[in-house]
Amino acid sequence: MKYGLFLGLIVLAAGCVSTRNVTVSNERTKNWQGKTIAVTTRPRADFVAMTAGKAAFAVVGAVAMIEAGKTIVKENEVDDPAPVLAQSLIKVAETHYGVMPAMNASVPIDTTDVPKLAHAASGADLLLDVQSMGNQFRYFPTDWSHYAVDSSFKVRLIDVHAGSLLAEGFCRQTTQKDPSPPTKSELLADKAARLKSILATQRDACLQELTRDVLGIT
Repeated sequence: MKYGLFLGLIVLAAGCVSTRNVTVSNERTKNWQGKTIAVTTRPRADFVAMTAGKAAFAVVGAVAMIEAGKTIVKENEVDDPAPVLAQSLIKVAETHYGVMPAMNASVPIDTTDVPKLAHAASGADLLLDVQSMGNQFRYFPTDWSHYAVDSSFKVRLIDVHAGSLLAEGFCRQTTQKDPSPPTKSELLADKAARLKSILATQRDACLQELTRDVLGIT
């Protein structure tokens, strides 16, 4: 059982290993008034539904968890939190720094290469790259009937003209320490109402954290 739990945590923590929180400098932002900004739109990250039964089958179980997550997302119409986070960060930047949406404000892409990202956003001054590292629910190793929910996001701010990274940050939220964790049935009842509420809360917590750590706005 431990393999499956470990796998899920590795998937969500992967972005943290290579990401350090670097806040954009005041020297950079003082000239942002009137600059244009675009945002990436990425394929939706996997939602992993980690149950004890599936975790027993190692790699095959991991595939089954991802497929189960896709079914849950589809059947319960669970929104992708990344686009909402991205648009919220853009609005904060517009309000605080006076940046404006670029003519091609949305950049569909699926790469982490900074020069390629900058090239794709040609025409904008700045690019906000918001990447979900995945969401999941997972059983507790000592209590297989109750579940924790995890979300993680990686955000990078790129100078399009220079093709360089200005700031980056990683945020992970978890209900691991919830004193009354839900069962799977409770998470998925009423079109996954509780799961949706938790994911929205985690997304909003990351919005506050990344606004501070990446955009330098408190």
